[in-house]
Amino acid sequence: GGKNWITLKLVGRQAIDGTGSNADGIGARVYLTIVSESGDTLTLVQEVRSGSSYISMDSVELEFGLGDAEVVENIFIFWPSRTQQTLTDVEVNQVLEIVESR
Repeated sequence: GGKNWITLKLVGRQAIDGTGSNADGIGARVYLTIVSESGDTLTLVQEVRSGSSYISMDSVELEFGLGDAEVVENIFIFWPSRTQQTLTDVEVNQVLEIVESR
């Protein structure tokens, strides 16, 4: 409790106009850069995956624990369609939906 976090929900262009990556962004790789309280720059990496087993399924949302970081410096997204997208100075403690750029 008391630490910062961010959850990312990726939306591929297939869900919008039939182009680009799949609707849930499965296969997208996300690099998130923060600066810790001690001043260290940290890069956190996750990939959107999907899987299931008996009576369960993985979430396609990406959850990042940020500790004491007060802002996400950069979010780099490498979509399955080979599109690259960057967001900067993103607020923490939110669920953020990111739609694949054109």
